[in-house]
Amino acid sequence: MYHMETPAESRQISPSSETLTPNPAAIIVPRRHRDVLIEPPAAELAAFLAALPAANHLSPSPNADGGTSIDSLAAMARQELMDAINRFAQETGFSPAPAGSSAKPWVITGHQVEFYHPGVWTKVILTHALANQSRAMAIDLLVDHDTVDHLGCALPQWNGSRLERKMVTWGDASALPAEFLSSPQGEQKAQWLHELQQFPLVQTDALRDFTQDLRQDSDADYVRWMSRARRNFEHSFGINVQHVPCSYICSGLAWHSFVLLWLRHARGWCTIYNSALDQYRVEQRIVNPGRPMPNLAVTSQELELPFWIYAGNQPRHRLALYQDNGLYLQLGTQRINVTDLMSGELLTAAETLRGRLVAAALHVRPRALTLTMFVRLLLSDLFIHGIGGAMYDQMTDRVMDQLFGVHPAYACASAGWLLPVAGQINQGGANIPQLKWRQHHLKSNPELLVPPSSLTDQAAGAAKRRHDLISEIARSLAEDRRQHRRRGPHWLQRRAKFRDLHEINARLLTMFQPQLEAMDLQMRQAEATQNNVSVASWREYFIALHPRASLQELIAEIQSRVGP
Repeated sequence: MYHMETPAESRQISPSSETLTPNPAAIIVPRRHRDVLIEPPAAELAAFLAALPAANHLSPSPNADGGTSIDSLAAMARQELMDAINRFAQETGFSPAPAGSSAKPWVITGHQVEFYHPGVWTKVILTHALANQSRAMAIDLLVDHDTVDHLGCALPQWNGSRLERKMVTWGDASALPAEFLSSPQGEQKAQWLHELQQFPLVQTDALRDFTQDLRQDSDADYVRWMSRARRNFEHSFGINVQHVPCSYICSGLAWHSFVLLWLRHARGWCTIYNSALDQYRVEQRIVNPGRPMPNLAVTSQELELPFWIYAGNQPRHRLALYQDNGLYLQLGTQRINVTDLMSGELLTAAETLRGRLVAAALHVRPRALTLTMFVRLLLSDLFIHGIGGAMYDQMTDRVMDQLFGVHPAYACASAGWLLPVAGQINQGGANIPQLKWRQHHLKSNPELLVPPSSLTDQAAGAAKRRHDLISEIARSLAEDRRQHRRRGPHWLQRRAKFRDLHEINARLLTMFQPQLEAMDLQMRQAEATQNNVSVASWREYFIALHPRASLQELIAEIQSRVGP
């Protein structure tokens, strides 16, 4: 039977109680311009990396019983990642990782392959700055097993006096993982790039440079096309982070060994996984069982695992281990028997699993928690999360604590970095909730729109009659309640008085029509300003829509927090 050594026996890593992790209470989305979130603080992260031993990952060494240690698996995973980095660099025309990078600490981040915003890019900037400070290697995982919500990006534009956000895409979103997407070509790309130029608010030098790379690159592979443009963009700012798609990592033996570990311990590990989710929901007071993700389905004949499985150019499906005259994985009519792989030497069995999946043209990829579990446990010395990932990795920590006795170091980084148009809109407008309350109150009491001394005799008389009717109705209701009658003898009289009251209100509203129209105009103006502020202050605009000078300020701000 497979045996996994405990970290205390094999891996040089701090105990769980001392592992560097962010304080969840400090993780607040930065929405104002120039707000930067780095938790734990960047100086602590730099000190943590500086204190790491020269070789934090040990050489492979099998256990006495023929099993495989965490360090043996980690050494293999790191070598496979290094090979993948160099392979992708060669394919995209960039230099391979510098010699000696394997022995350095590795600072890793990652994100979906999309036109993302400065808050996401902050992770890359911090990864580079920390690696540069500590002579580590910076790595950016291109999460190409996720789908892409928009094949393009959103841009702001004026429509008269109203600011609007428009999504400019070259095609419809696809259910396929990004690794199977194609970049736009020919007229499709030319038309999309032309449309991007029709938004004067964001014709920045950064957008010019980024789209120039996209225009010149004819690679039909979406991930390579996007990576080349972004890496050239980052190099122009002095940022050097190695790109590598997750699909490259997930072709390795270390990855298939990790998947096989989950298959071998499916029932127990799924129970731990679901328990961590349940505990997180209780702590966060989340009542929706599907948030932040649904529990794994566990039955006597089916165990859902936290992975995706899919064929080439096909949508993703949840991976499950089925039991029916043996154990197997299945997708459509494809069935992968794994009964004989549930015991014995791990690496040999994992190689067999990989061969069977390759023969069936099937791919197994991680879901959110299993991706960072694999990376943090076997690859990174420090992992840089965004806000969402840092929150859900509280669950990953619980799972890893129970499975392996550790939850390796990670941090959280993001920023609120807004477009210049956000500063061009007067944000000191009227308080809309107060205006709405005032509108409601004054439309029910229109005589209050002007000072009492300015009321005409007709308006004053109508207002007095209105006040008298309200008093009469109140006394009538009180008398019927005193006699415990829902419809007492005065009910019909009250109906008539209510009709009179509505007629008086209608007359008063007519008398004060100009003032009411002015109040409505004030509300429309306040709502228009609120809309414009909201659109301008949206924090998720693509990084290249920002001027280079602004992005350079973001880089300098993060660098200053890391240290000289």
